[in-house]
Amino acid sequence: MKEKELKNLRKIIRYALIKIGVQTNLAGFEHLCSAVEIVIDNPNMIRKLCKGVYQKVAKMFKTNPQCVERDIRHAIEIVFMDKSFAGLNRLLDVDLFTIDDKPSNGELIQLLAEYYNLGLYKQDKTLMAILKDDDDK
Repeated sequence: MKEKELKNLRKIIRYALIKIGVQTNLAGFEHLCSAVEIVIDNPNMIRKLCKGVYQKVAKMFKTNPQCVERDIRHAIEIVFMDKSFAGLNRLLDVDLFTIDDKPSNGELIQLLAEYYNLGLYKQDKTLMAILKDDDDK
């Protein structure tokens, strides 16, 4: 992936996480960003969360896979307690989660990867303006 594409990918992932309510000050936010990026780059990795994705993310952040898993789970729990996952439903334009539902780590990572892979982010005018503004610089 070219540098510009990678930069845009990272912005899209971060924007999506913020939009669904993941707090940026949580370690799980950064871990989710990296995990989604890994799964976008290699979709088969979603089947290897513990021995694949979490290990790669742990290596990037100089921690262990158990901390990565826990931090991502904690970030999901905070969103669930604060707002439920209505933001995720709006982001994907489908009703996947009710007020009592929350995605697992793997489900959220996979859904955000598909948000990118399917180009659903292109429907968001604010995000597209951010990406275009960066292209103009």
